[in-house]
Amino acid sequence: MPSKVYYISAGNDDTIESVSEKLASLIDASGVLGMIGKDDFTGIKLHFGEEGNKGHIRHQWVREAVRAVKDRTKNVFLTDANVIYKGGLRTNSVDHLKLADKHGYNINNVGVPVLIADGLLGKNFTEIAVSKKHFDKVKIASDIADCDSLLALTHVTGHMLTCLGGAIKNLGMGCASRRGKYEQHCGVVPEIKPDLCIGCGQCVKYCPASCITLEKRKVRISEASCKGCGECAVVCRTKAIDIKWSETLENLQEKMVEYAHGVVKAVSGKVGYISFLINVTKDCDCLAKDEDRVIDDLGIVASTDPVSIDKACVDLINQRTGKDILRRAFPGTDWMSQLRYAEESGLGSLSYTLERL
Repeated sequence: MPSKVYYISAGNDDTIESVSEKLASLIDASGVLGMIGKDDFTGIKLHFGEEGNKGHIRHQWVREAVRAVKDRTKNVFLTDANVIYKGGLRTNSVDHLKLADKHGYNINNVGVPVLIADGLLGKNFTEIAVSKKHFDKVKIASDIADCDSLLALTHVTGHMLTCLGGAIKNLGMGCASRRGKYEQHCGVVPEIKPDLCIGCGQCVKYCPASCITLEKRKVRISEASCKGCGECAVVCRTKAIDIKWSETLENLQEKMVEYAHGVVKAVSGKVGYISFLINVTKDCDCLAKDEDRVIDDLGIVASTDPVSIDKACVDLINQRTGKDILRRAFPGTDWMSQLRYAEESGLGSLSYTLERL
């Protein structure tokens, strides 16, 4: 049976207040919080945005979601997990919390505390058995695994490695501990184009595995040490480092799906999903810059099915543009890889009905 996906439109001219009102209507109509039990410990999982990034979900909208969740339980908090790349402010909980506060995610603005779910240095995880193709067990950030229920608030974007950054990525990559993120990226090794390298050293600075060196002002990567996070390709300004667009990226998407399975299993399937098709950018909110939107704002989508909501979001984008803008942005990878495997592995359904509000 097709899953239900609810959609309310919001355009570039909508104010912060009007989007908040529409979000409240969407939450009420969709019943997306129905999985939350009385006195549940409920984490609201979102991306706090890297320093300098402006695409992340507005804290005023998060406050509206918090208000709705608090009608069901008093035990609510905002959460994310630390990242594996260097150079930003989200590799440890102290800097991560300071950044969240700077972007407005604090108890004064949203009414609930913020917890970084995998501890001070990202070492705290709980192993969840999934018994899938790539992993028998996955390493989920402990404070997320300990939740009774979750609400995944997702800012939909493109992504260099997965093409689509949607609800599945918010769960699978976003809820993994740092060890878990390494496991998912393992096998994705960049390639170097020496003629384009200017020896600036940005990739050396940002490499979390310290596997990049400069020799005679040219980059060298130790493939044996590379963790496959792709951060070097993101920060390279001359395109001298690129991702090998091969089957390894399909494996990465499948691994991400298996981690999403682990999150859902950890909270006994009690997850709701709200995705924002507002300020959609080519790259994810991990980039420390203010990117231009690639499409006019479309609105907000809600569902209890992560596969259906991601498929609906891409369909809405493509219907508006008349083309697959994510595949055009990243022609070497396919966003459908994660959705096909997610359906095949039982995470959700590609078939859905869209309820427009």
